[in-house]
Amino acid sequence: MQWMNFRRCFGAMKQINLLNNRQASNNCKIFVYSHDVEMAKKNELPIVALESTIITHGMPYPDNLKTAIQVENIVRKKGAVPATIGILNGQIHVGLNNEQLQILAQSHSKTVKCSSRDISTIVAQKLNGGTTVSATMLIANLLHLPIMATGGIGGVHRGAEMTFDISTDLIELGRTPVAVVCSGVKSILDIEKTLEYLETHGVPVIKIGKTNYFPAFYCTETFQKIKAPHKVSTSEEATEILKKQRELGFQRGILFTVPIPEKYALDSNEMESAIHKALENAKYQNISGKNVTPFLLEELNRITDGQSLQANMALIENNASVAAEIAVNLAKKYLQNSFNNNTSECIFVSKRNPIVIGGAVMDTTLQIKESEIKDDGRTHAGRSRESCGGVGRNIANALISLGLNATRLISVVGNDQPGKAIIKSLGDGGQTVEQLSNMNTARCTTIIDYKGECRFGIGEMEVFTSISPNLVKKYQSYVENSSIIVLDGNLPLDTIQYLLELATYSKIPVWYEPTDVKKAMKIFEAKLQWQNVLHFISPNRNELLVIGKYLGIPVPDNKLTVDLEEIKSIAEQIAKFIPVIICTLGSHGVLVVRKALGNDPFYDKKGKLIVHNMSITSRLYPPLSYVSDDPNETFNVSGCGDCLTSGIIYGIHKNLDEISCLSLALKAAALSLTSLDAVPASLSLLCNDTKY
Repeated sequence: MQWMNFRRCFGAMKQINLLNNRQASNNCKIFVYSHDVEMAKKNELPIVALESTIITHGMPYPDNLKTAIQVENIVRKKGAVPATIGILNGQIHVGLNNEQLQILAQSHSKTVKCSSRDISTIVAQKLNGGTTVSATMLIANLLHLPIMATGGIGGVHRGAEMTFDISTDLIELGRTPVAVVCSGVKSILDIEKTLEYLETHGVPVIKIGKTNYFPAFYCTETFQKIKAPHKVSTSEEATEILKKQRELGFQRGILFTVPIPEKYALDSNEMESAIHKALENAKYQNISGKNVTPFLLEELNRITDGQSLQANMALIENNASVAAEIAVNLAKKYLQNSFNNNTSECIFVSKRNPIVIGGAVMDTTLQIKESEIKDDGRTHAGRSRESCGGVGRNIANALISLGLNATRLISVVGNDQPGKAIIKSLGDGGQTVEQLSNMNTARCTTIIDYKGECRFGIGEMEVFTSISPNLVKKYQSYVENSSIIVLDGNLPLDTIQYLLELATYSKIPVWYEPTDVKKAMKIFEAKLQWQNVLHFISPNRNELLVIGKYLGIPVPDNKLTVDLEEIKSIAEQIAKFIPVIICTLGSHGVLVVRKALGNDPFYDKKGKLIVHNMSITSRLYPPLSYVSDDPNETFNVSGCGDCLTSGIIYGIHKNLDEISCLSLALKAAALSLTSLDAVPASLSLLCNDTKY
């Protein structure tokens, strides 16, 4: 049920007759998606709908364009996809590029202010329209987008007892299940009557902030000190309310109100005086209907010498940020609720062999001999060496060295000397590595200190873009007949998506090696099928924190101060999403987190992942080696994690329990640590050890 709720929120839109023809007929193509929105819907990512009347009728040019672009950037930075909704030549665009935003921003006189009642007319007459809150809500609901952001909603106009001027925004909130994040009701309206109207129609009004004072658009509170019906302190609490509202199936919206940031807020008494002046001018000029709001906003900008415009820009940016936080949190909540041992469908077949898909690199390592590295342009004494590397290659090479001789690596290299050396290093395992004549083999130059710790690296990795779904299809039989699919973070996103689909179809478990903090969350950005097949992740400390933050787990801002107990806590929360966490912690050792005991193997005799009905537990396995103070002793951490991963996978194939797997894996890591090569030849000795 939770999964279906998530699909309803972010899944593909249910097709209707007109939309079925959107690829086939030019005239019937009413809905047009931007590439980003189309991909987000396809991959079920969080989306924030944005109205466009603020562009067409809410601000002067070029401030309107600048704000529209900035708002979209803010939504992206928060991890959601912006979907500005507008109508161009009778087509409803869901997601606008900068050129389309420019058209709306500069065509005030030619663009209709489009409320929900106007949509069909504007579409039929092939006009341009800036969508109001009501129109944006209506369209967003058709596309199953649960949340939108705006500056402020329309409401009951002052003097409505005479004019009956009530915004359609309120009507739509009472019948359309889309949450609206705003800075309350526009100050030019009758806020008290607006709140009464929303109460009559059963619309929840939630203040997000420190106090329960209802925000008044340009001001953090109304001059009458009106209080909001309900209050929460954070976007996380707001998310929970939205989630419950959707689960209950209530066919009405929610109004989340966010006060303008304090430094941009205007004085409520001064604004009330300015509003009275603007209203008098509107009455004098016989302004009425849908022209009232644009006129009053323009008048306020004039009366306040531009202060109201600056405040308007600041509040919509802040609202978009909060809406994006809620959208991302909502996606994560449905994702977490839907994780109910779907991974149990995958079967580990120990008689098969692993397949590794990832990067192959020619590594150049520069090790500084001196204990202190100074960044002042000096030349440090050191030594250099070249070796075959890359996370995917290292894991495949180590598995072969440990005795899983039929392991294969799917990767790409250039038709050059480094590429030939990499293929040769893998023996038969390199049969599935493609040589490309138009690309260079990936290269990485790493600077390590005298202890062997990596200080920084420089990489040339463009060739990895060629590890494409088509390349995987060429060697698909190896994937479909593997025991476990090992992916590294060097793969393009579409390749990861394809491999997850293949793993789901073939019911084969997946191990993800994050590779780098920038790539750590890549597998979670792919389709949500990862939750069906992802059994293992093997991040280091920093990668674990990045993954935790991406999954909505609280992570301290200062990562340097995170202690071991906090790492355990974060890892145990991540284990609610992924059954087995193998976290490398450098000199502290390796943390294993799962719902099983240390003397349990990872899979039972039927090949099913062992997940007991117990609390998630974590066990820390200390390293077998230590870092010497002798600067002449060679240490190299570049392959330790990869050899550790391979040791565990080898142990799983031998049906060893967790403790034995980690014992073997830590020995493999120790051999790598004291070797010039990332994968030492001495690994082969471990497979002859009678203990394993």
